[in-house]
Amino acid sequence: MNPWTDLGRIDLGDALLDRQIVGEDGTVVGKVDDLELRAEDGRYVVDALLVGPEALADRLGGPIGRLLHHIGRGFRARAPQRIPMNAIRRIEPTIVVTTAIAHATGSPSEDWLRRRVIGRIPGAGRASR
Repeated sequence: MNPWTDLGRIDLGDALLDRQIVGEDGTVVGKVDDLELRAEDGRYVVDALLVGPEALADRLGGPIGRLLHHIGRGFRARAPQRIPMNAIRRIEPTIVVTTAIAHATGSPSEDWLRRRVIGRIPGAGRASR
């Protein structure tokens, strides 16, 4: 299911990059850090959304990208996680993906922030209920 099948040309930077990704059940996955594209009939087609500090580092490049690669190693980041286009259910202000993909995909940096920072705030465990 491709949500853009009938839209024609779109600005991918505005439509996808840096948008929050959540599962159908509300599970927070992270943000779209980069896109995986392929050439098809003289145009580019989005194959997948990429999540993780390594994807963002590659997208930014330069000194900031190298810094993100270094920080990503601190979060034990692995290769960018890939969310195929057929896993997207809706595009709202957030990008809603299937619950199975949401649970299988996670951002190491967001997990670290949730455990080390947000989880230590009094009452944070009850905030989302």
